[in-house]
Amino acid sequence: MRRILILPMVYATAVLETSLADVMRVGHVAPDLLALLAVVCVLRTPGRQALPVAGAIGLAADLISPGRLGLGVACFLLVGYALTRLRTKLPLDFFAGQVLAVGVATTLLAAALATGQWLFGEALVSLSTLLVRAVGAGIYTAGVSVPLWMILGWLREPRRAPRANPAPF
Repeated sequence: MRRILILPMVYATAVLETSLADVMRVGHVAPDLLALLAVVCVLRTPGRQALPVAGAIGLAADLISPGRLGLGVACFLLVGYALTRLRTKLPLDFFAGQVLAVGVATTLLAAALATGQWLFGEALVSLSTLLVRAVGAGIYTAGVSVPLWMILGWLREPRRAPRANPAPF
């Protein structure tokens, strides 16, 4: 069932990212919503099923971004693989670990994409400027992820049974 929901979530995230890019931008930095979706899916998907999801999200990111096709897929797969390996070593089931994982993974992803674009000659600014923007995007995306992780945490909690006798007024 969850596999069926991946495609509409990727589509909705891509639409949000392309339509709200100018509204959410602070200076030259904007959150990477597709990277956020990829990190959430990798952290919430068990086992080896997380890598194809990260690759599919990377393909969607490649299709909506200018430049060469394939760089985003490769970067998303590398970061997804690193997260799956890190998930086995560190407990990333608590709130602070999840927000930190989003920040670090998004920073690495944005830095890898910026370095690739700079190496291919597609970037108009220096590599150091691109890396500073990657760090800003990682921090911004980690901040945007806080409400999402809170909602996902609330959905995991068991439902409370209603009280039998409510207090009279």
